[in-house]
Amino acid sequence: MAGDFERVKKAARETGKNALVVIGKGSVKKYGYLEKLQKYLNEENIKYTVFEGIEPNPRHSTINKAAKIARDVNADMVIALGGGSVMDAAKGIAISAKTGDDIWDYCDFGNRKPKKINEALPIICIPTLAATGSEVDAGAVITNAELKRKAVFHNFKVIPRFAVIDPDLTLTVPINYIIDGAVDIICHCIETYVSNNKDIRVPDYITLGLVRTAKEAIESLLENPKDTNAREDLSWASSVAMIGILSGRSGGWPIHEIEHALSALYDVSHGLGLAWLMPACLRFSLKHNKEKIIKLAGFMLHGNLSHYSDGEKAVSDIKTWLKDIGALRDPKTCGIQKIDIEAVAKAAIETCADEEGCIYGIVPMSEKDVIWVLKEAFKDQ
Repeated sequence: MAGDFERVKKAARETGKNALVVIGKGSVKKYGYLEKLQKYLNEENIKYTVFEGIEPNPRHSTINKAAKIARDVNADMVIALGGGSVMDAAKGIAISAKTGDDIWDYCDFGNRKPKKINEALPIICIPTLAATGSEVDAGAVITNAELKRKAVFHNFKVIPRFAVIDPDLTLTVPINYIIDGAVDIICHCIETYVSNNKDIRVPDYITLGLVRTAKEAIESLLENPKDTNAREDLSWASSVAMIGILSGRSGGWPIHEIEHALSALYDVSHGLGLAWLMPACLRFSLKHNKEKIIKLAGFMLHGNLSHYSDGEKAVSDIKTWLKDIGALRDPKTCGIQKIDIEAVAKAAIETCADEEGCIYGIVPMSEKDVIWVLKEAFKDQ
C-alpha cells in the first residue's frame, strides 16, 4: 500500500544485521529513495554497503562483481531497491555471495545442466516499478553480454524473505517504463492461459480479472500519472500474477522465451519486446485456442467475455490498444534499423528449446514457427 516503505525497518531487523543494498544506475539516489532506506537501516543499527550499477537486462559479470563485494563485507542479506532488473540481480548476488560461483553456471541455458542452487542469502525486495513480479517469485533472468544470450534460474531459495511494496515509489518512473511494466504484467497472466486450451476456471478467471485491471490502470495513469489507486492496482497485479496462484495451469511461456532472445541481442526493454511479440504470438495460437483468446480480448478490452466471435478481430484490437497506449514503439526509435529475424529465432531455440528442438507453447514451436511469429511481429519494419 502507499506509504509502506517504512516497513522495511521491520523486514530488515528480522532478516539480518549487515546488508548489501543493490540499486540501478542512480534514479533511486536522485529521488531520495536510497537516502530514506539508509535512514531506516541506520535507525535499526543495521550495517550496509551500497552496490550501484545494475543494468537493465542485468549482466552476469555485474552480478558476480557485486557478489564478491557481499562476501568481502560479510553481508548476511541482500536488499534490492529498484525495478525487475535490480531484483533479479539481487537473487543472483544472493546465490553467488554464498557459493563464490559464476551466476551463469546456475542459469538454465540450452541443453547443458546448470548447477543446483542449494543456498542463497536472504533477500528483501523493494520494487520501484510494477512489472516483473520478481518481488514475490522464485526466478530471475540474467544476460550474458559476451554470448548475447539471456537465461533463467528458478529455485525456491531465492524467493524474497520480504517484499516491501509501496506504490508511492513508482511516482517518479517515466511513463514508458510504466507502460512496459503493464505489458509485462499482462503477458505473465496470459502465457499459460493462451498456451493451454483447457478451461481451468480459478486461474483463468483470475487471469481475466488481472488483465482487465492492468488495462484500466494504465489508461488511468496516462490520463493522470499521479493516480495512486491505479498505481496500487498495478502493484497488486504485478505480485499476484507471479506469486504462484496461476501455476495450476500447465503450458509454456513462448512470448517470454522469444523475447529473451530478442532483448539479449538488442538490449531493449523487456516490456517493449513483449508488446512487439504479443499480437503475433496470439495470432499464431488462434487456430489452436480461438475460444479462450476471444474471451481474453473481450474481457480485457470491453469487460465482456462474449464481445468477439472473430478471432482475428480480437487479436487486431489488442494490437490497436497496444498502439494506443504507446506500447508498440517503432524499433528505429530504439536505434534498431532492422530486426534480424533469423538470428533472434536461432537464439530462442538455442536457449529455450527442448530435446526435439522446440519451444513449448500451445503446440511445440519449431524454429520455423518462431520465425513466423517474428515475421508477423515485425512485418512493418
